[in-house]
Amino acid sequence: MNTFESVVQLLSNVLDAYTVAFFQYDPPCAAFRLLAAHSLSKHLQTEVSLPKDGSGILSQVHKVGHTVHLSKMDVDKLAASLPFYREGEGGIKGLLATPVGNAQGLLYVDTKRHWGFNDKQQKWILETAKVLRQLLEQQQCVFERNSYSRILTLWHELTEAWQQTTDPVDASDALTEKIRTFLGTEWAFCLQQEPGAGECTILSASGQLPRGLLQRPIPAASPALVAETIRKGGQLFIPALNPDSDEHYLFFPGENLPHQGSLWVLTADRPGGGRLALALLAKRKLSWPNDDRYAVEKALKIFSAFFDGAYWRSCYLRSSCTHGPTGLLNEWTLAERVQEWVQTAIQNSRPLALVVLQCEPWQYAQSLFPPSEMEKWELALAAALRATIPPDALGGRLSQNRYAVLHPEGDLKQLLLTAEALDGACARLSSPRRKGVHLKVHVGWASLPPDGTTADELWQTAYRRLLASFRQASLRPGSAPV
Repeated sequence: MNTFESVVQLLSNVLDAYTVAFFQYDPPCAAFRLLAAHSLSKHLQTEVSLPKDGSGILSQVHKVGHTVHLSKMDVDKLAASLPFYREGEGGIKGLLATPVGNAQGLLYVDTKRHWGFNDKQQKWILETAKVLRQLLEQQQCVFERNSYSRILTLWHELTEAWQQTTDPVDASDALTEKIRTFLGTEWAFCLQQEPGAGECTILSASGQLPRGLLQRPIPAASPALVAETIRKGGQLFIPALNPDSDEHYLFFPGENLPHQGSLWVLTADRPGGGRLALALLAKRKLSWPNDDRYAVEKALKIFSAFFDGAYWRSCYLRSSCTHGPTGLLNEWTLAERVQEWVQTAIQNSRPLALVVLQCEPWQYAQSLFPPSEMEKWELALAAALRATIPPDALGGRLSQNRYAVLHPEGDLKQLLLTAEALDGACARLSSPRRKGVHLKVHVGWASLPPDGTTADELWQTAYRRLLASFRQASLRPGSAPV
């Protein structure tokens, strides 16, 4: 027995009432919900939820905001006025209904013994209503405290998870999983649309998902509910999707997702352009308090700030690690990576291959062509190198005409094919041939472990072989100076 039931039963015993019922008003549902009752009637339901418009005398009392006391009632009209009885209840001689708090609830009392309630009895009823109001306020305080605790826990867990990663995908995984658990939905999706992009992509999702859903891009112009919300911005809330409607699908027509529960889609604009979205789908009809909605909205905004921070951090790292015009790793970053890869290869007892490629006669060509022309050559060679580097290999720029490629499996043959492709790119440059300059790629290589077990030893061996290649070329008749 809860506290409300104890108070209601005490009032019923004091008044010798037929029914005492305490209803709480639920604003989001616009309905009266029975919290506690003590009745001699077999027609009073144990669980009652009445819409405000169909609650008879309850809605009238709630509307006027003051006590209604009726005696010598017209029993024929009772069923319509008191819908919380399953059937018409005869013999009631009087009733009193009074508001509890500021439209928070209603206290209803009726009797079959007397024609209404005397002044003393009415005073007891009104005093009981005040007690119920205090109990409601205490209950509301406990509810708010628990709600705020849940919200703060959600924010704390999310920020803690985001502090431990720099990967936006890992961060979005944490967002979807924790928000799905927080709101009690079966699915949660995090999506992004890049500035000016013609499609949206799903960053992460939580729940049992149809196979292949995450890999499919969503056209930005799609009439799908989620895509349309991302396109327009703002939010979309559908209390109950219509499974028979051709327009009620999230991402794609015929998707293997249920379409009878609640859908909530909210978006956040990124400061750098583009938009993020969070879509929440349930199998059943759900509604959430304003505080929970606020918590999720703020969580998405915080994630948007984190996402942009991660984006600009990756841009900075990329710009600080690469040579801007060519997009290849710069010489400092390349040297660090070679050092790391050598240590990893030794620890795992795996081979490693390093190739240094140099295009000559570059210095001689610089005396014949302007810098702007030489820059075009460099960009063409860098593009050819990027296109032919093996997927697992690492390539970088050492100088304007010198590059290095590192293969983690020690596949020297693959790297030599890259050298041949770069040599072919040199041959396709037309402007050098017009002045009799024939560019050629010289190769120096080293393998771990045969040629050394440290990064310095590999570099030295590769450069010795590169120098030997220069000397052989200089011995050929008619060769240009290197």
